[in-house]
Amino acid sequence: MRVLFQLLGAAAAVAVAGVSAVVLAKKAAKKSPVQVTVDLAEDAETDKETAAKTAAAYEAGVAAGKAHAEAIKKAAEAEAAEAAADEAQDAETEQPGPEPDQEPAAGAEEEEEN
Repeated sequence: MRVLFQLLGAAAAVAVAGVSAVVLAKKAAKKSPVQVTVDLAEDAETDKETAAKTAAAYEAGVAAGKAHAEAIKKAAEAEAAEAAADEAQDAETEQPGPEPDQEPAAGAEEEEEN
């Protein structure tokens, strides 16, 4: 019975979400009091100076993106190297030795007596 109510509750939640999406879509379809206008430079295709500026900006953006990707790659490599160095140091410091609960070997007692 509990599973049935959970299923019905989930179905009701989906229905409410769908109805609210429809209501919001209808409200958004009405003319908004805020209008955003974007002026596009149509002469950019014909004006060589504007086209050159656009191309330079594009190249600068591409170069910045490549530099950022390279910096991320180097940081990841440095982090991996640091982690490997930490693991090597941990392995070096944790040399297996005799357990404190264990008694020394019989040969070790004879050496102590001499």
